[in-house]
Amino acid sequence: MKSFIFCPSCGSKDIIFDGIKQFKCKACSFTYFHNVATAAAAILEYNNKILFVRRVREPGKGKLDLPGGFIDPDESVEAGLNRELKEELGITLSEMKYLGSAPNVYKFENITYNTCDLFFFAKIDFLPAEFDSSEIASLELLDPLIMKKDELAFNSTKKGIEIFIKSTT
Repeated sequence: MKSFIFCPSCGSKDIIFDGIKQFKCKACSFTYFHNVATAAAAILEYNNKILFVRRVREPGKGKLDLPGGFIDPDESVEAGLNRELKEELGITLSEMKYLGSAPNVYKFENITYNTCDLFFFAKIDFLPAEFDSSEIASLELLDPLIMKKDELAFNSTKKGIEIFIKSTT
């Protein structure tokens, strides 16, 4: 993890990192906790296949992912997932089923974010006609039982797909 060079409170260089999540300034006792961020993804089933997105940006540029994203402050996971789906695919889910969660490491611009990714399932009756091309290169319908798992951008997504497969067998 990239650490602070100077204390955000007093400017001292005397900062200690515990190696997990806590930064503490010896000079003024300022403490910063770099806690886990929450993210959510939707496993959207259409005609017995799953809708994947191909990522435009790092991390995982060019790889497959599930639609979703980070949850904002003062937002429930379900509301955040629906916001992300609306932004990315122009859809809103009226019903979704929680499947499970998995830890993830999300490295963005030299900062490592540890996340807890929550996975939800929903069936959709149509494919989105448009998508946010600043985030998504393409939409792909794949059978999760035969797809190449090494094409997935994140280990947590692999775990989410495994949870989904176990829930359907």
